[in-house]
Amino acid sequence: MQSFSDSLYLYIVKTIRHLLLLCLVCWVSIVRAGDVYAVIVSGGRSRMFNHERYWNDCAFLYRTLRQDLLIPKERITLLMADGDSPANDMLLEKAAGFASSSVDLDDDGQADLTLAATRKNLEEAFQQLSDRLTDNDHLFIFITDHGEQDSSGEVHLWLWGSEQIVPAELAEMVGLCRPATINILLGQCHAGAFAEPLQSDRRIITTACQANQMSWACKERPYDEFVYHWTCAIAQHDEQGQPVNSDQNGDGHISMQEAFDYARQHDCRPETPSMTCSPVTLASQWTFDGGGAGIGIDGLTNLRQSHADKAVYDLQGRKIRE
Repeated sequence: MQSFSDSLYLYIVKTIRHLLLLCLVCWVSIVRAGDVYAVIVSGGRSRMFNHERYWNDCAFLYRTLRQDLLIPKERITLLMADGDSPANDMLLEKAAGFASSSVDLDDDGQADLTLAATRKNLEEAFQQLSDRLTDNDHLFIFITDHGEQDSSGEVHLWLWGSEQIVPAELAEMVGLCRPATINILLGQCHAGAFAEPLQSDRRIITTACQANQMSWACKERPYDEFVYHWTCAIAQHDEQGQPVNSDQNGDGHISMQEAFDYARQHDCRPETPSMTCSPVTLASQWTFDGGGAGIGIDGLTNLRQSHADKAVYDLQGRKIRE
């Protein structure tokens, strides 16, 4: 008959073995789920066109990624207007003069912004990411400011110094990167024209408006309408820190489908947001979770094996510190 001490010893050994196995499973899940990297772009064109709301859009999103979603600073690339130049590069709200846009986006006393939003810097940023990203990582790209359609019908995005980039050129830059998934949010006018050239397997493309539409600023606050509400959705609060109800299924995580639905429902301007994703389930699986995308091992494996149809759905301040 087994003694009490022997039974206790076996119980402890089995418990420790079980805990070690759980730790190993969690570690493997984290490694395989990968990390989220982000690129935030606001070209601005020139100081006459670089509205203060574009800086607000980027700063609100940057604070959300850093403070709410816990993405490390070193994994976020910022390319905005003239970068860290002290020159006046920003048109203040209500055309109240010009200012030099702050390089401290999260109000922590440390500079965050160094790169100007030029073609050269954008190309180099994606080239560097292509060397850094693994096939387990995830890339989030956010673009705001001016898009324009010329007399020939071709659409382009304005970068700093009145440089232009067309959809095919942006798609080529993004295509240098081969992470597990790419999630792109476009807030500029005529953003929809970029959706098809950028779309590929394991990508989400969200646009504030269709190819033939303008995107609009908020009426009541110095932000852009769609991307403001989208950022509120993933932050689960507005720019003043007031909670918003974007978690539709109550699981504590905001999927890209939930973020899109919330932003579309709260968009009160004459624009038609859209989202394209491949495979069809990706938008419901992709979340920001403590600095890592909320796509588990099985989900990531399924995405790599999937050749499902694309899905199209038609239907972008400071945080109060406690």
